[in-house]
Amino acid sequence: MQRYLMNFSTETMRTKRAELLVIGSGVAGLQAAWTAARAGCHVLLVVRDTLWDSNTNKAQGGIAASFGEDDNPELHVQDTLVAGAGLSDEQITRIVTSEGPDDIRRLIEHGAKFDRNADGTLALGREGCHSRSRIVHAKGDATGAEVARALNDMAAGEEKIEVLEHCYVVDLLTEAGRCYGVTALQAGEKICLRAGAVILATGGCGRLFAKTTNPEGATGSGTAMAYRAGAEVMDMEFVQFHPTALALAGCPNFLISEAVRGAGALLRNLRGDRFMPRYHKMAELAPRDVVARCIFQEMQQENADHVWLDARSIGRASQKFPMIARTCREYGVDIDAQMIPIAPAAHYMMGGVKTDAWGRTNLDGLYACGEAACTGLQGANRLASNSLLEGLVFGRRSAKAAVQALKTQPRVPALEWTYGGLHMAEQQKTAACTQQVQETMSRFLGIRRDRNGIRQALQLLQKLEAQQVGTEAATAAGFDLRGRLLLARLIAQAALRREESRGAHFRTDYPEKQERWLQHFTDCSIEEGQSIEGKGENAHGYDVQSGQAAFGMA
Repeated sequence: MQRYLMNFSTETMRTKRAELLVIGSGVAGLQAAWTAARAGCHVLLVVRDTLWDSNTNKAQGGIAASFGEDDNPELHVQDTLVAGAGLSDEQITRIVTSEGPDDIRRLIEHGAKFDRNADGTLALGREGCHSRSRIVHAKGDATGAEVARALNDMAAGEEKIEVLEHCYVVDLLTEAGRCYGVTALQAGEKICLRAGAVILATGGCGRLFAKTTNPEGATGSGTAMAYRAGAEVMDMEFVQFHPTALALAGCPNFLISEAVRGAGALLRNLRGDRFMPRYHKMAELAPRDVVARCIFQEMQQENADHVWLDARSIGRASQKFPMIARTCREYGVDIDAQMIPIAPAAHYMMGGVKTDAWGRTNLDGLYACGEAACTGLQGANRLASNSLLEGLVFGRRSAKAAVQALKTQPRVPALEWTYGGLHMAEQQKTAACTQQVQETMSRFLGIRRDRNGIRQALQLLQKLEAQQVGTEAATAAGFDLRGRLLLARLIAQAALRREESRGAHFRTDYPEKQERWLQHFTDCSIEEGQSIEGKGENAHGYDVQSGQAAFGMA
């Protein structure tokens, strides 16, 4: 594996310095930047495109939190553990469910406007695998946009936050197990961004797949660069496929929120028959992995490319979900009068850079939060609307930990890298290779997997990786391709190793859960059939209390 993707010398590159570097402008990155700035830290917020280009801005369903009179954090914990299929860390889950409501209240205090009932209380929706109505939402189906707006306004009010847009981060700068900043590409120029600590909030990797609800920037670049730098990654085999993405020729894979099913929409096959009650007692509100597999099976049985989501029974669905209704209308579907054609699409990465309860990685000075991180909360299958909540909680926590650590500034070494025999990659070949990665992942590492398919995927990915050796891709697309290839291989290796079906990871050759696999894995190099003894860690292996004591934070 090539350590750095481009030649550089920090002595000669244009350099920009800050106390804290935050990479990414989704909910986790904005929360981290704001928290650190409020603590008096000079923050450089680095964004690949613009502040508004993030998964957060696209999020529809809402934020899960126990605000209802019949609800409490412990009930939220239990629902999260059920959805996580045995791999959600209980202590981490309690931190998120207990601290999250205060983070939402803080957003409201700073101007976030969520939907309310006539008596002024928060209007709470219901989504899959939740035992209570606890989904806080805005404008029906535009929650992420409202959260992003509020956080952007909060960040704009902080003089200590400096924003650097249209800047593609290429690699983390490390020496002797410590992170000192990053190399980046801006307007074709190689630059160096120096900081005492770096927080990765770069989002997920849905764009590894041909069909995804994620925006263009969701390529997993942050997770890939962390792995190249020596950071541990965990749970890479667990990629969640959202059950209901709009499935019409020529239209994007637009997400149809789970809240639509929570409001009463039904899933029907092409014959018009409702099918979910045949598969699960919770029917349309079963865990996402279950619903996605059932839809996939119905599609296979009918040799179809979609099933139907019937929102007609909701009554005035277009008023409750205006953004969804508007998008469907653009493609000729009236959700009040017609059924919506839907199919599963890659949606969320449960795995990522392994962190502790304060966002710390195994590299000094490097923190991670949001979808790029793996805290142990999501387990094998994320509970609906827990992602924005996790981003708020761990954006704040990672910032607090980073600011505390900055009290002792490290000596910054000069670093350089020269990779011999470089030649430039051709843009046309980069685009073709990117498409091959997406087709390979969708075909062999989608909703259903098996040994033969995963092995074929690994062979193809390794061949594509070998073709990139000795090239320097001086564009964001070229660097992204390197990250995609690495991340795709890590996912495939992890999927081959886990010889069972759990949560979003379903092996047709090992269709049942097995107790011996009730653990997380950080060693992505384990070969198939190799003993797993000593290679993983218990599903509840985080020492959360020691993390709290070390920082003196409640």
